[in-house]
Amino acid sequence: MRKLSEHIRQYWVIYLALASVYLAGIIFGSMGVGALNGGETEELTSFLDKLLASQPTTLDSSFLMQLAREQFIIMAGIWLLGLTVIGTPLIFLIVFTRGFVFGFTLSFIIGIKGLWGLGLVFISILIPALAGIPFLLLGAGLATIFSMLLLKGKQVGESLRREFFYYSFATILVSLGAVLMGVSQGYFSILGVNFFNL
Repeated sequence: MRKLSEHIRQYWVIYLALASVYLAGIIFGSMGVGALNGGETEELTSFLDKLLASQPTTLDSSFLMQLAREQFIIMAGIWLLGLTVIGTPLIFLIVFTRGFVFGFTLSFIIGIKGLWGLGLVFISILIPALAGIPFLLLGAGLATIFSMLLLKGKQVGESLRREFFYYSFATILVSLGAVLMGVSQGYFSILGVNFFNL
């Protein structure tokens, strides 16, 4: 825990930038709901109703595995981008996109379902998302830092083998946390749908 706090303190500018990009994504995602026309809103409402109707009411291993796989793919993609010198902009784009989807989903469900939607969002989305966001930002931060070290190492001809080992090991730990949070979202989504009977 002390090493983590030291790491964040050392690279706080990078993590602040990533957090700001994620927040900007949330804001733009929330604004995106207001830009929908009537037909698009009806289509998305119909899709949401079908999605809620098909939501498992009990724990389904295939459903949980799908959530875990999605989180793994995202974290693996971020790790791969960290291995490239030009991956940093794409890492920031992923963080922005995740924020956009989060903000759009929250605003749309609350706007369509009202107070019931607010309760559903709080239980099914907000609680697991707040726990999962730090893992996303940590993974993105590690990838950005290694990409910068790779650029610096190439310039001065240094070996990055040791840094690569630390980067990969830290990413594995962070990815495990992200996958666990993804699986927990399945538990919370089932709880929310059952509780509010949506």
